[in-house]
Amino acid sequence: EQWGEARAMSPVAAHHLSARPAVARRATLSRRTAGDRAPVRTRVRSPAVAAADTENLPANLKKIVSAFQMVPDAMQRYKQLLFFAAKLKGFDEADRVDDNKVPGCVSQVWVVPRIEDGLVYFTADSDSQLTKGLAALLVEGLSGSTPKEIMAVEPNFVELLGLGQSLTPSRTNGFMNMLRLMQKKTLEVYMAAEAAAKE
Repeated sequence: EQWGEARAMSPVAAHHLSARPAVARRATLSRRTAGDRAPVRTRVRSPAVAAADTENLPANLKKIVSAFQMVPDAMQRYKQLLFFAAKLKGFDEADRVDDNKVPGCVSQVWVVPRIEDGLVYFTADSDSQLTKGLAALLVEGLSGSTPKEIMAVEPNFVELLGLGQSLTPSRTNGFMNMLRLMQKKTLEVYMAAEAAAKE
């Protein structure tokens, strides 16, 4: 009789009956502890991962990255960049020379370092508001750091800022070139200061 009842079932009822084991398995899986579950790939960074990624950044840069990570909206992060641009201080016209110019950047960008009491401070400028914001971010984030801290910054830290939707690949490349030039110039002023101290 049981087999007769099964044959008499509608296709929908038979489907639900056959699906029960899978549902039961999913219910069993959902009761497993987090340690038993297979890792799931995701692009969303957990606070713990983000904290680990920023651990080796200079203190000022770490604060800036944390501030950007607290802004969930891409447009608001873009506006935050423009806010940084407005904070950039005046730049000496005499420093607008090729030696201070960032190579491979869509817009013109100049950066100049100085070293005081073992700490490095930067000034910068650009002919584009967006690029000026990126330069200002680095100026504020790196100024007041030791040469060692600046040299230890990895270019891919830009990913932590969440600016992927606001920057074109060429802008992102230009941003990394800014960092590389600032690191190169940091090494130059450090070596010059060391040489001067030995005289």
